[in-house]
Amino acid sequence: MNDVRLTKGQPSSRFTNFLRQYGALIGMVVVLIVFQFIDKRFFNPKNILGVLNSSTFLILLSLGIMMTMAVRGIDLSVAQVADASGVIVAMLILKGYPIPCAILIAVGFGLAVGLINCIIISYLGVPAIIGTLGMMFIIRSIELSLTNGAQPQILFTLSPRRIGAFNFIGQGHFGPITVLMILCAILCIVFYFLKERSVLGRHMDAVQGNVRASILSSIDVRLVFGLAFVFSSIICAIVGVMLVSRSGNAVPRGVETYLTDCFVAVYVGTLFSKNRRFNVIGTIIGALFVGFLSNFFTLIGFGAALKNLFNGIFIILAVALSVLQNNKR
Repeated sequence: MNDVRLTKGQPSSRFTNFLRQYGALIGMVVVLIVFQFIDKRFFNPKNILGVLNSSTFLILLSLGIMMTMAVRGIDLSVAQVADASGVIVAMLILKGYPIPCAILIAVGFGLAVGLINCIIISYLGVPAIIGTLGMMFIIRSIELSLTNGAQPQILFTLSPRRIGAFNFIGQGHFGPITVLMILCAILCIVFYFLKERSVLGRHMDAVQGNVRASILSSIDVRLVFGLAFVFSSIICAIVGVMLVSRSGNAVPRGVETYLTDCFVAVYVGTLFSKNRRFNVIGTIIGALFVGFLSNFFTLIGFGAALKNLFNGIFIILAVALSVLQNNKR
């Protein structure tokens, strides 16, 4: 009799496990299909390629935030790092610096900010939210000082011979595939192996799961915690350079509009993990979903209010499911 009950319960159990593993993905696909029924332009190949191209910045910024959240931290300075890096590369090019040199200095700025965050948060014990909040205001002040009160640094008026190579980063393409999409794919692969297939990634998962157990396992928690902020700042600096290359100008505080979408993408990404952990593939899927969501509201002419409503719903849903999953253990 017990065997019969067990047999009858197996399909239900398998279905429940299937929903836990793939329910979020199925739900997103259903939402996108509904969007197509509402507006036939949604699945147009040109529209899809446009969303993929514009989502490259959101994907990379989300990966930067995800790295810090994966070690129980948070980096509030990511937008300012991207902004300031963009301003720096634009100013250096305007002053006649070679393009490779300007890019290296801008990315080096991101590295420097990451190392400072690493020191003050990991080794001086300043809480991550306070340390990065302070860094955010410091960078914003530097940025405003460099631009004489947020004056745009305009590059698109320069000769194509002078900045053609730089513009190719953000505006070049190979057929329907843009250089931005290629760079994004390369960086995603790098971060996938860094987070999901390396010793550092395993240590990050251990820290996220249980800090005390990680210390007892001889993991250098401070180093792991600090490196997450270093990699976060580096990728955000690269995003800043990419944004300026695409738009042809650098506008202070221009990246802050991405922050809310980044947090939504990161939390939605946890729905694609059995343990509801922060992960690379889930974050990429979450960022793409947010990108398509924003595109749909643009197509039908809805404003930011409705988009923010859905962002709030998805964050609450992701966190609620994570809490329910933990309570069942």
